[in-house]
Amino acid sequence: MNNLSKNKLLLALSLALSTLTACTALGVNQTENTELDSKLSTDQVRYISSDDALAKYEDKVTYPLEGFCLYQTPTGQEHVFLLDESAIAHQMLIEHQGNNFSLSEIRRFPLPPKAEYCATDPVTEQLFISEENIGIWAYSARAESEVSRNVVDLKKPYGNVIHASGPLVVIDQQLLAAEKDGNVIHHYDIKKSATVLNTSYILSEKVKLDGLSVDKQGDDLFISYLDDTSEQSYFIKVAATESDANVNASKNMGHAIVNITADAETQPVQDQGDAADDPAIWLHPDSADKSLILGTNKQRGLLVYDLEGKQVQQLLVGRVNNVDVRQGFTHKGMPADIAAGSQRDNRSIALFHIDASNGEVSAVNEIVTGLDDVYGLCMYRGLEQKMYVFINDQDGRYEQYEINDTVAGWSGTRVREFSVDSQPEGCTADDKNQRLFVGEENVAVWTLGAEPDAKTEMTKVAEIGDVLKADIEGMELYQTEKENILLVSSQGNDSYVLFQADAPYEYLGRFRIVLNAESGVDGASETDGLTVSSAYLGDKYPQGLVVVQDGRNLLPDNNQNYKIVSWQKIDQQVLQLNKSKVSQ
Repeated sequence: MNNLSKNKLLLALSLALSTLTACTALGVNQTENTELDSKLSTDQVRYISSDDALAKYEDKVTYPLEGFCLYQTPTGQEHVFLLDESAIAHQMLIEHQGNNFSLSEIRRFPLPPKAEYCATDPVTEQLFISEENIGIWAYSARAESEVSRNVVDLKKPYGNVIHASGPLVVIDQQLLAAEKDGNVIHHYDIKKSATVLNTSYILSEKVKLDGLSVDKQGDDLFISYLDDTSEQSYFIKVAATESDANVNASKNMGHAIVNITADAETQPVQDQGDAADDPAIWLHPDSADKSLILGTNKQRGLLVYDLEGKQVQQLLVGRVNNVDVRQGFTHKGMPADIAAGSQRDNRSIALFHIDASNGEVSAVNEIVTGLDDVYGLCMYRGLEQKMYVFINDQDGRYEQYEINDTVAGWSGTRVREFSVDSQPEGCTADDKNQRLFVGEENVAVWTLGAEPDAKTEMTKVAEIGDVLKADIEGMELYQTEKENILLVSSQGNDSYVLFQADAPYEYLGRFRIVLNAESGVDGASETDGLTVSSAYLGDKYPQGLVVVQDGRNLLPDNNQNYKIVSWQKIDQQVLQLNKSKVSQ
């Protein structure tokens, strides 16, 4: 398929059918092959008659296509995957304006050669690709996901495919895959972790399979296929199966990942690659809407944003990895707020003065640590209002420093050391209860006493498993008079997990941040650091907000940045939802 105008027509037709089932219900009950009626209704071709729609498509896509398939996200957004002749997949957002539509590219990624056919499953959020001479692959269909693939099936002797892999279609977590040059259709059950062959159907007619579609009626599947040689369509009836994905979904509703959209995003950092890392929030004492977000650019320094995401300051102080803020301190005896950052160039704690009246940030001092490769950091206000900084090394060591206000400025004294067995980063302190939470990236979240004279034995809060996926990265506490909630970045599956921050550390729910098509703000993925505040921050954020680092800034593709989410959404869509399920 290399005729561009033909591709335009085919895609327009596919878009027209996006709200329809894959195949019109046949209303027959027979197993022999039967020719199908392939006529389309006027409603089905409404986009074909629109020259404007085709013109918009022509403006967006100028490359010849091999194939395409539609995908509907859990939030109802329509996407289309375009497979071009240079073995690149383009994931496009479809936006409808009456009978017209426009396409916006969300991401692109390489495909194996001769990848012509694809299909998607909205439940497991998978994209299936057939590689003609090799077999069938599964990718994540989530725009924010890491590009990787898993084997579904391969050619013999390594799998079940005899001839060249061909057309694909999905219905109710069942994948039908035809062999392009044979008379075989393979039937797979789709699972989140794997796709398993159920059976294979040997067709009575020797055909050259091209098109494939399926419709479900009751407990039966009606599979229709196109013989490219005779240009005739046929169907077979087979028994449907109940996928494990469907069964498990009903058993694990409380562990479902809720999709939430971001309300705003910051301007991208100036540097490409892995640059943005960790945010913190400074609260304005008088005007909530003048509060600020501090964020690290670990290639050059510290950035300051307003709540709309506009950068208002840049401090070029070297490779600052993590940052944290505490308010209500003093500097040279005068009221001041303080921020601390892990400065990797100098293996130090970088200290920043924040003007308590207007939020202006300035670098004032560094405390050299005894660590070889400083990494994560968090602050703690302890008993008697003493100020502390915890900083860690990638080898697992932690150092705790007391920050003292002197006539010469801030100084630091090391007061404690402890360690975890492997690489940590994220940590957060519970000032109210004198507790520290630390993340051992590939193992677990732990807690221990935060005071310098506290024991260093740790209690496990949550471990890597079904809910929490490595790496464990950023973490922060959401605290009110009634709530004490720990929010953790589960980097391995681009989600965020909520736990009760008091024993027995009950799991409360989890969510992803996905594309907000209306505002043009993409989702968040591969999150390193995050922060949260429960303070009223204007009518837009009446219960506070969450700020997360976004490792893949899409729509358009740009340098990394930070996404801003109203806590009210998390409360209503995750916490309250799970509470209602428990009470039922």
